[in-house]
Amino acid sequence: MNHDQNPFVQAEMLNLLDNLSPELATRHPLQFLIHLDHIRQKAMQHGLLALRDLSCALESALHPAMHNGGGRTIARTYLEAMRATLDCAEINPAMTEALMANVALRLGGQP
Repeated sequence: MNHDQNPFVQAEMLNLLDNLSPELATRHPLQFLIHLDHIRQKAMQHGLLALRDLSCALESALHPAMHNGGGRTIARTYLEAMRATLDCAEINPAMTEALMANVALRLGGQP
C-alpha cells in the first residue's frame, strides 16, 4: 500500500504540521524540536521518507539558527516544503533532493 496516497495518513500528517507553528522555533525551541521529532516518527511509521528527510534537515538547519537568529524563517520554509511532500502522489529520493535544494535556495544558501 502506498501510504502517500492514504487520505487518513495525509490528514493526520497535515494536522501535525499545521499545529507546529514556526514562531515556536524561536519562542520555545525545545518544544518545537519535540513536536518535530513526533512528526519524524509518524512519518517513518507511515513510510513518508521525504517528510522524514525534510524534518531531519530542518532540525539540522535550526541548531545554528537558534544561536544566530532566523529560526522562524527556516522553520516556515521547511514546514512549507514538508506540506508539499504530502501533496505528491509518490515521491522518490531525487524529488526529495530537489525539495531540499529548493529550500536551501529560498533561504539564500547553496543547494
